[in-house]
Amino acid sequence: MCTLGVKKIHGRFYLFKNRDREYRINNRVVLEKGKIKKLLITDSKGHCEGLNEYGIGLIEATLRPARKTRFRTISQISRRILDQKTIEEAIIIIKNNKTSTNVIISDGGRAYIVEKTPDEFAVTKVFHEGVMTNHSIKLHKKNGPKLQSVREWTEARYKRAKKLIKNITCFQDVVEFLSDTEGYPNKSILGGDRKDGWWIPTQCSYIYDVKNKKIFFCKTRPDKDHFVEYKLK
Repeated sequence: MCTLGVKKIHGRFYLFKNRDREYRINNRVVLEKGKIKKLLITDSKGHCEGLNEYGIGLIEATLRPARKTRFRTISQISRRILDQKTIEEAIIIIKNNKTSTNVIISDGGRAYIVEKTPDEFAVTKVFHEGVMTNHSIKLHKKNGPKLQSVREWTEARYKRAKKLIKNITCFQDVVEFLSDTEGYPNKSILGGDRKDGWWIPTQCSYIYDVKNKKIFFCKTRPDKDHFVEYKLK
């Protein structure tokens, strides 16, 4: 149950995320020097999101579609999305693929929330701030977790994030947003720990300064470690 945020700070957009998984992951930041250079967050199971040399960055959260159907995960097409030179071209890749996902995408000056299932598609322009979790806002209300208890958790996180993001004015405020524990462990933005009896902990956190092509990466919970800066040169 990931929590995503986007906020305009000092005239440019920042993207940020807590990545919550029920199994242990080994996320890391890697540089890929292909046709278009990318700074990516990856793991051994194929997860992939990040930013490219044109200053386009994306973060995502799993969105299970209401209708049971086969679909491609966003990680399967994220490199293609980040092969694009403009944010419009990147959004078209998402729209034209049979995927199911919630994405926040930005080029630093503009930002959009994209909701996609094999059956539906919606784009919301962000003017100042926005948040997403693992359920639909504009699409079919049954998209997302099937268990009512889990849906309640994602909706509680969404409501809390929507409230807190209004108070963000600087980088440290973003760190505090990602570390928020109201409703801990299941309904808090910061996912609980297994030692607290919670099964979907926050495994890592990251913040993008998209305009300056930087990723600040915390390899564990943001309340337990610091963020390391990576820059795409």
